[in-house]
Amino acid sequence: MPDQDAPLRQSRSSRIAIALLALATLWCLYWFVHARHYWEDDAYIHLEFARSLAAGRGFSFNGHVVAGDTAPLWVFLLAGIHSLIPDWLVAGKLLSALGVALGLSGAYAFARRLAAKLLPPQTAAIFPAAVVLLVVANPYFCYWAYSGMEPLAASGLAFFAVLAATRDRPSIKSFLIASLLTGLAPLLRPEMIFLTALLALPLLAQWRRIPVRPSSLSRPTAFLSGLLLLVGPTVLWSLYSLHAFGHLLPNTNAAKRAAASDSILRHLLSIYSFGFPLILCGLLAGVAYLLMRPASVRRSLAAAIATEFRSSVANEAAHHAHSLPLAGWIFLLWPAIATLFYIANHTYVQTRYILVTAPGLTLVILILALQASRHTGRVLYAAALIAALAVSLISVRPFIRNKAINCQITASLGEYMRDRLLPEAPVAVYSIGEIAFVSQHPIIDIGGITRPGAIPYLNAPPETMLGWARTQGAQYFIGERPEPNAILVFAADQRFIGWSLHPALYDTTNSLELWKLTPLTPNH
Repeated sequence: MPDQDAPLRQSRSSRIAIALLALATLWCLYWFVHARHYWEDDAYIHLEFARSLAAGRGFSFNGHVVAGDTAPLWVFLLAGIHSLIPDWLVAGKLLSALGVALGLSGAYAFARRLAAKLLPPQTAAIFPAAVVLLVVANPYFCYWAYSGMEPLAASGLAFFAVLAATRDRPSIKSFLIASLLTGLAPLLRPEMIFLTALLALPLLAQWRRIPVRPSSLSRPTAFLSGLLLLVGPTVLWSLYSLHAFGHLLPNTNAAKRAAASDSILRHLLSIYSFGFPLILCGLLAGVAYLLMRPASVRRSLAAAIATEFRSSVANEAAHHAHSLPLAGWIFLLWPAIATLFYIANHTYVQTRYILVTAPGLTLVILILALQASRHTGRVLYAAALIAALAVSLISVRPFIRNKAINCQITASLGEYMRDRLLPEAPVAVYSIGEIAFVSQHPIIDIGGITRPGAIPYLNAPPETMLGWARTQGAQYFIGERPEPNAILVFAADQRFIGWSLHPALYDTTNSLELWKLTPLTPNH
């Protein structure tokens, strides 16, 4: 007998989903307004590269052609948006908003596909909207969404690439789109090269399942076209890097390494516990599950993962009921591989790196929890949402407010340098983005991003780095007093910035200072 209440329950689920999406939209609008004067310093690095590119000076920063940007696709997009919108800051904010739209639409589409396969209809109707609300409530989302940086766009690109590469009914068009998205991914975030490698096998399976029609491309032609789209973007950028920079890896690969005494694992646990505690809970539950079950069950789990990949290659589109589809396994494997790389490379991981992979991983953990127990899944979701909202309001809101204030203060310093300093007097500085963009004054990058010669001295005593900066011609220094006889020429109070659950810290200040160095004597 048909369930006469099913349409009523489905209508109720639809209304709940619409309400959740409306809340997510209002939340995003609030943060867009709140962050309107905020730019991350690294976002100014993107802008400076894009401005040089638009001016015909190539991929250069502060007059030097250099491998100082890990997201070349974002730079090209900025230059493209600027051709329509002359104001660089407006163009950058618009691109950030488009990146947010891409990221959230990707999360919604991915959640919708998994929910349709794994959850009851009423729950599946609400789940995608609930995921979007959880993503936008996350403190790292609130911080990075309108910062001028690329993590949300990268996350969205990853979602759509995985969706396109794991379609049940592929076509030549979907295969080529999937190949293009997968090929572009490493140019938006370096760790997406691992996603590209993971998707190579599903893409091959997609090609093998394409129905052959007389009016369409031949199978060999489709394969070659897909291969070109898959490897072409990275190959072209690599050739340009070798020609322009003399090497493949960006300088940030070495400049962003942590000190030898720092624990990357401890740092990662801190980042996840602050912004994505649900992922840590999922990790603990997964480890406990594997340890508590007998060896035969652990082998079955490993075999299930392998079967997902083998079934795709064997042209088996149907999945067993209630088993995690291939797309879900990819979002379990990719973050794990990226984490292993961070540890092996001793990378000082920033929160925006995590934001690229974490939305997909969170989504998969939630859907597995709901499969195991609807009550447990709902409790985990509610706890994760409440924690995210609390941290965003307590920490991120004053954090972004202070960042916006500091951006204006740094801009005033940049204007001072532009108007008052001689162009042949370079300034040594660690945070190079806004200073270089606003002042257009020669700088000496002591962070190593655009001056790799500084990298060996990053963890050395300050006087050692100062000595290196002097050898590069530095006559001024931004930071604390670099030497006893330095002369203070500019000072302004800045607000505290950093991740903290102590609101009082955000009312404290420190000084932004520009010092004139004493001239070197002939003996030096």
